[in-house]
Amino acid sequence: MTLLSNSAKETSFQLVDFSDQKNVFYSPNRYRVLFESPFLNMGDIFIYDFFDLAGDSLSAFDEKVRHWSGINADSSFLQSVLLLSPLDGKPHNRAVLTIWSTNKSDQVTLDTHDLKKTLEPYVNHNYFRTTYKVLL
Repeated sequence: MTLLSNSAKETSFQLVDFSDQKNVFYSPNRYRVLFESPFLNMGDIFIYDFFDLAGDSLSAFDEKVRHWSGINADSSFLQSVLLLSPLDGKPHNRAVLTIWSTNKSDQVTLDTHDLKKTLEPYVNHNYFRTTYKVLL
């Protein structure tokens, strides 16, 4: 488990469990992993991008995330990419979790900008991004 602090609000936290094991914590936010990069490593910055998509754009969106992950596999700052489908009964929603190492925050900014540019055609009024820093 990893404890995260929202970088915009110092009183907002998130506990992330990657184990897929039962635990004592309850969360209404559960996800099915649709894709995970072959280079899964932990970093100190977690960036979530949330999308509400049209049904006919799901396959193209998923492929763009996979492609972006592949071309950024050499990045020393990008540690992991996960494409997630929320288990909340909304099959057209997607979340992209990117995990970063902040050795050089300028490069992280450039790389995340590239992801936003890649996924820009899918941004609508329901899109939002949130950034967390690892506490524990």
